[in-house]
Amino acid sequence: MKELEKMIRDRLTWDNSIDESQIEISVNDEIATLKGCVSTYLEKVLAEIETQLVPGIKSVVNDIEVKFMGSNEIPSDQDVREAMFCLLDANSEIASNDVQVSVNKGNVILEGTVDSYWKSEKIRKMASQIKGVISILNKISIIPKKNISDEDITKNLIKSMQNSVRIEAHKVDVKVEGGIVTLSGTLSSMSEYDAVKEIVKLTKGVIDIKDNLKWILQYNTT
Repeated sequence: MKELEKMIRDRLTWDNSIDESQIEISVNDEIATLKGCVSTYLEKVLAEIETQLVPGIKSVVNDIEVKFMGSNEIPSDQDVREAMFCLLDANSEIASNDVQVSVNKGNVILEGTVDSYWKSEKIRKMASQIKGVISILNKISIIPKKNISDEDITKNLIKSMQNSVRIEAHKVDVKVEGGIVTLSGTLSSMSEYDAVKEIVKLTKGVIDIKDNLKWILQYNTT
């Protein structure tokens, strides 16, 4: 387990957007637990994502707290809500009147409907970047404009991966049920993982993703 803890520490250290110095890591039965504190909600999310990608880790318990550092005043809930709608209004791809935002002591709940998975993800990412956000509950529903069968979604995904120079498509197992895509397999790099996820997010008809992908962490031993 110490080796897995070291691999996680190395991943967090590698990501410049995360201050790993305040994060405690423990692994038991291939379940990683993260504790400590970071200064933004985005850091908390990224720490969990990086940990999930370490081969040998089956799940992550993210107990990291968000504690705002520095002397600047913490934004009020109204400030957070207004900042969220400012971002939505500036984005022509998403209609702000399709999204409802509620904030309670920095805890954000997103509701409403969009027609694509990537739009729901984009809205969540917008919220994660706003100072004052402690947690996000994304309850946005995805209702595609056109009904696309699971078989067609699967075919489109596989074809797109086969056509990508960044992906070894045979390494990715794709299953689709009710518009929910389950991904599994072990990839060769983080860039390949990113390429797979990007294709799935942009594919029409996808309403959710179950990500069981892993990628091989390579170390420079020279």
